[in-house]
Amino acid sequence: MDETRHGGFIPTTVLRDTREQQPWTFDGCGVETHDVTLSTGDYAVPTDCTHDSASDTYHPQFAVERKSGHDFLTTVTWERDRFTAELQRAVEWPRPLAVVVETSWQTLLRNRGCMRRRDIHPNQIVGTLSAWTRHYNVAFRFVESRRRAELCAFLLLVRHSLLQRREQN
Repeated sequence: MDETRHGGFIPTTVLRDTREQQPWTFDGCGVETHDVTLSTGDYAVPTDCTHDSASDTYHPQFAVERKSGHDFLTTVTWERDRFTAELQRAVEWPRPLAVVVETSWQTLLRNRGCMRRRDIHPNQIVGTLSAWTRHYNVAFRFVESRRRAELCAFLLLVRHSLLQRREQN
């Protein structure tokens, strides 16, 4: 895999977790995606992963987790324990696990879109996110559309690659 271009700053390959059900393709971003098993997150760059050949699993030190609006609400309610376990795996990373949610913060707070007919109050979401960002190494990004969320994720991967390169020099 050719992993970087432009002097090593911009990744040409993005690893995508095989369990991703509605995967981003990063069309127009000039990268190839390779489906692999990631131990944490949904997207990572190869240069920031170790590979365990016995389990054929990549272990990133930075990753992006994709959440649709509905998935995000499930994460803060019924699948909370599973997601907390994922957050725990990223606790020692040099940078926070980036969670990119395909809905805007305003949509959640105003009980619109994915929040309609849900039995969760916006204050519960605020409290959960506040606790998670205090106790775990995680940063949330809320973006109003799927395509913009995809671009946000790509830019986070590029930014991480740039910072990683800068730290190595």
